[in-house]
Amino acid sequence: MIQQIQQAVSIANSSTESPDLKKQALDFLEQAKSSENAAQVFSSLLQDTNSSDITKFVALQVLSDLVLQSSGEQLLFIKNTCVELLRDKVAKNSQDPEYVRNKIAELVARLFYCMYGDVNSHLWSQFMQDLLQTLNVAVLQAGPSNEYSPLGLDYLLKTCLSINSEIADQTFVRSKEVQVKNNSLKDDMRLRDVPLLASLWFNVLKTVHNQTDLAQLANLTLSCIGSYISWIDINLIVNPEYINVIYEFLDHPHSKIACAQCLCEIISKKMKPGDKLALLGMLNLTDKVVSIGNDDLEVQEQMAKLASSVGVELTVILDQCNDGNPGPDLQNIANTADLQILGQVSPLVLKFMEHEYDSVTQQCFTFISQYLSFLKKFFALGGKPGSAIAMNSKRLPLDRDHEDFLNALLAVCMKKMLIDETSDEDATDDLDEFNETIRSKLKVFQDNVAVINPGIYLQNISKHIQELMAGTDWRQLELAIYQMHNLAESIRNNLFGTNKKEIVNSEPHRIMCKFMSTLLENTSIFQIQNSLIQISFFELVVRHYLFLDTSTKDEITLLNIFCSDFGMFSSKERVRLRAWYLFTRFIKTTKPKLNTELLSQLLSKVLQLLTIKAVVQVPGSGDIDITFDNQLYLFDGVGMLIGSSADSNFDLLDSVLVPLFSDLEACISAPVKTPEVVLQTHHVLMAIGTVARGIHSGLVPENQVNNADINNKFIHKSLIEKFSNIAEVILVTFSYFNKHETIRDATRFSFARLIPILGDGILPFASRLISIFLNSDLKTLEMNDFLGFLGQIVHMFHASEICYQLLNNLLTPVIKKVFELLAQAEQESELVAASGSVASSAKVSNGKNVVITDSFRDKVTLKKAYYNFLQSFVTNHLTSLFLTETNRNVLPLILEDLLTYTADEIHETSSMKLSLNVLINFIEYFGTGVCTDAKDINANSFNKIEGLGEYFISKVIPLVFEIPFNQVYAFNIQDGSCRVIACDLSRLLKTLYLVHGDANENACLSYLTEVYLPQVQFPNQLSMEFAQALASADQKTFEKYFVNFISSIMA
Repeated sequence: MIQQIQQAVSIANSSTESPDLKKQALDFLEQAKSSENAAQVFSSLLQDTNSSDITKFVALQVLSDLVLQSSGEQLLFIKNTCVELLRDKVAKNSQDPEYVRNKIAELVARLFYCMYGDVNSHLWSQFMQDLLQTLNVAVLQAGPSNEYSPLGLDYLLKTCLSINSEIADQTFVRSKEVQVKNNSLKDDMRLRDVPLLASLWFNVLKTVHNQTDLAQLANLTLSCIGSYISWIDINLIVNPEYINVIYEFLDHPHSKIACAQCLCEIISKKMKPGDKLALLGMLNLTDKVVSIGNDDLEVQEQMAKLASSVGVELTVILDQCNDGNPGPDLQNIANTADLQILGQVSPLVLKFMEHEYDSVTQQCFTFISQYLSFLKKFFALGGKPGSAIAMNSKRLPLDRDHEDFLNALLAVCMKKMLIDETSDEDATDDLDEFNETIRSKLKVFQDNVAVINPGIYLQNISKHIQELMAGTDWRQLELAIYQMHNLAESIRNNLFGTNKKEIVNSEPHRIMCKFMSTLLENTSIFQIQNSLIQISFFELVVRHYLFLDTSTKDEITLLNIFCSDFGMFSSKERVRLRAWYLFTRFIKTTKPKLNTELLSQLLSKVLQLLTIKAVVQVPGSGDIDITFDNQLYLFDGVGMLIGSSADSNFDLLDSVLVPLFSDLEACISAPVKTPEVVLQTHHVLMAIGTVARGIHSGLVPENQVNNADINNKFIHKSLIEKFSNIAEVILVTFSYFNKHETIRDATRFSFARLIPILGDGILPFASRLISIFLNSDLKTLEMNDFLGFLGQIVHMFHASEICYQLLNNLLTPVIKKVFELLAQAEQESELVAASGSVASSAKVSNGKNVVITDSFRDKVTLKKAYYNFLQSFVTNHLTSLFLTETNRNVLPLILEDLLTYTADEIHETSSMKLSLNVLINFIEYFGTGVCTDAKDINANSFNKIEGLGEYFISKVIPLVFEIPFNQVYAFNIQDGSCRVIACDLSRLLKTLYLVHGDANENACLSYLTEVYLPQVQFPNQLSMEFAQALASADQKTFEKYFVNFISSIMA
C-alpha cells in the first residue's frame, strides 16, 4: 500500500504523465485517504526512507485533514505520531525543505485546535510544555541561552504562527460556532501559555541578537509578536526593555522588514486615545525611522509604511478625541497628536512619498488620505454649496503649521505626477498603471486641498502649470496639460465652493480660460510628435471646450489643429484614430456654424480621410477593422458640420456622397461578388447612414430629434431631394446584395437614419425595402432587428394614410415570415434534442427542469420581438389593421399563437408577460369582432368578424385556468415569476368580462358558469364565489382575489 501511494504521488506530481493517468492517481489517493487505516498508512509514509519530500508533504496534509475528523484513539495516535516525528527531526537535526516544515507546523496547530483547552476537554492540557520539551527549547523559558535546538525553535515559532492562523486570523470569515470556539481557545491561551510565550520570544530575541546566521529565527519571532499582539495583553510586550530589544532589529540588515512589520502591528492595537499617545511617545518611531540610512527598496517600502502607520494612529486619536464634545483632557491629547503629525510624522511621510520608486510612495497614501479627511472637518472652505463637506465643516481659520503642511503636500504631489524619465510615450501599460495607481490618488489629494483651502490650491496649481508650460521636456508639457484638466475638473465640480451663478466670473474660471488660450496660441506645441501630448491635448479641449473663447475664432483654430499632422493626419495610428473620434465629439458638443467658405476649406482636408478600403479579417480571429470603425466617426462629424452650417448650403454634401456612390457602382458592377466586394459595399452603406445621422444631428436641436414637427421645420426641400436619391441608391444596391447578411444589416441601419430626414417620404422606399427583406433568407436574430425597424415605422407614421396602406399590404407577409422562422427554430431545437447534444446546462427552478438550447433561446428572443411588434399597433392605435380583408386570413394564426403555450414558454416570464399583454389589448380593442379603439381613425371602416367574440371566450377561459392548475405547466404560485403571470391572467379574464358589457347578459360570465366550470366539475359554491368576484371587483381587487384563489386551490 505504501509503495502504491508513493507511486501515485509521483504520477500526480509529474509534468510528463497523461491527464488520465494523473486522474487515476488522484482518485487512488482519495480512496486511500478515506480508508479505515488511513492514519496508520500515511503515518508510516513519514518514516519510510523511500518517501520523497513531496510524498511526506502529502502524508502530512492527509493527517492534518484527518485530525479534524478524528476523536478518541485515532486522534491520540496522530498526536503520538506527530510528537515522535518532531522528536526524531530535532534529534537528527533533519533539514527538510521549508514547505515540509511548514506542513508539520500546520499539523501540530491542528492538534492544538482539536485537543487544547476547556472546549476540547483538555485532551492535551500540557500542549505548550510538551512541545517545548520535545523541541529542545524549554531552556529559553528561563532566559537567553545557546543550549537549545535552532531547528526545534524553528518548528515552535512556525507552530505559533499556524495556531494564530487557526484561531485569530481576521482574513477569513468564520461561522459563529467556529468563532465561539476560537475565542475560548484564545481565553485559555491567555491564562495558561501566552505569558510563557511572550517571555520566550523576548529571550529568543536576546539570544539571536547580532547572530546573522540566525536572522530567520529573529524574523519568525518578530512575526509571532506582531501576529499575537492584537489579542493578547499589550503590557506583556510594550515595556521599555522589550521594546528596546525589538528596536535593535531595525538596525539588522536581515531583520529590518520583519521588525518594522512587527512594530506596525503593535501600534495598530486598539487602545484609548491617551494610552495610544503614550505608546507612540514611548516608541518614538519617527526618530528611529529617520536614523535608518538608505536601504534596498523593500526596506524603504516597509519604513514608509511604518511612518505612515504612526500617522494613521495619530489621526485615529484626533478623530476619537473630537468625536462629540471633547473635554479639556481629550482636547489636550488631540492637540499633542496633531503637533506630532505636523512636526514629526508628516515631514517623514512626505519624504518617503517623493521617493523615486512608486511602491514606496504608495505606502504613504493611507495616512495622507485619513489626515486630509480630518482636516476637511475643521478647515474646509470649499466644496459644492449644500454638500455634506461644505455644511459640516467648522471652517476654522487655517494656522501657519497646517498651511505649511498643505503647501508641502501639494509640492510633493506635483513632483510625483511627472512621468519618470525612464518611461517613454509608447510604454502604454506602464503609463496606464502609473495613472491608475499614483496619479489618480495624487489628484484626489490635490482635490482635497482645494476643498480645505481653495486659495492654496489655486495658487500652487496655477504656478505649477506656468512653470511646466515654460519647460522644454515633453514630460513637463504632458503634465501641464494633465494639471489643466485637473484644474478644469475642480472648477466643474465646484470644489472652490463658489455660488453656481458666479462660477463663470470667478478667478479659477478666468485663470483656466487664460491657460486654454495660451495653449492654443503656443504653436510650438503643435510641432511635437508625441502621442501622449497629442491625445491629452485633444482630450482636454474637447472635454473642457467651455473654457475656450466664445467667438468662433477658437473653434476654427481648433478645427484646423484637428486637421493637421498633430491630430487627424498624424503618422501615429493611435493618435490618428483617437483624434477622429474626438473631432466628432467636439463638433457634436459645439455644433459650429461655419459659412460656406470656411466649411469648404475644412471639408477639403477631411475628405482625404474618407476613402474607404475594406479589409477582410481572418474568420474566427476576433480581429476587427478599427480603421473603418473610427472612420465612421469622421462621416458622422462631417455630416454634423454640413447640417449645422451657417448658410445651409447642402451642395457641399455632394463632395462626400459622390465618391461613396462611385464605390457602390463599382461594387454592383463587379462580375464576382467576392468577400472584399461585399465588405466594401457594407462599409459604404454604413458610411452613408452615418452621414445622414450626422446631418440630422447638425440640423435639429439635440432635445428635439424625435419631434416630427421640429424636424419638418429644419429639413430643407433640397435636402429631401438629395436623401430621396440616397434612398434609391441604397435600394438598388440592396437588390443586388440582399442575400448577404452584412448588407441587410447595413441597409437597415442606413434606412433607419433616413427616416427622420425624409419623414413620410420614406414610405414608398420602405415598401420596396420590406419586400426585398421578406424575400431574403433572413436569420432569426436579423428578424428581431427587422421587426424593431418596422416598429419604428409604425410609431413615426401611424397617422399617415400612406403608411396605413403600406402596413395593410405588408402585415400578412411579415407575420408569415415570423412564423416560418419560428417553425425553423423549433425544428432545429428538436434535432438538437434528438441528437442528445444539448449544449447548455439545465435551468432548474422550483422543481422545473427546462433545457435551454441556442435554438430555443433564439425562438424566445424572436417571439419577444414579434410581440413588441404587435404591441406597436396597439400603442399607435392601428389595431383595425388586423381586421382588414387583407389581413383577416392571418388573424387565426396570430391568435392561436397568443392562446397556446408550452410548459417551457410559460416559465419564460418576460416573453409570457409580453404575449399576455398583447392578448389583453387585442381583446380590449376587438374582442367582440369590431374595432373599439376610439383613436383608430379606421376603426369603423370594416365589418364585424362574426364569431370572434365567442372564439376569445372559448379559448381564454380554459387558458386562464389551465396554466395555473394543469400539472404539465408546473405552475408554482409561490414563485415570484409565476405570481406575475397569475396577475396578468386575472387582467386577461377581467378584460374579457368587461368587453361583453352588462353582468346580466355577459357572454363571458355565462360561458364560465354554465359551460366551463361545470364541465371541469368545479364545486358550485366556489363557482358562484368566483363569478361574483369577477363581476363585482375592480381590476386590482380581482387580481388579489385570483392569486389567493390559486393559492387556496393548490394548497
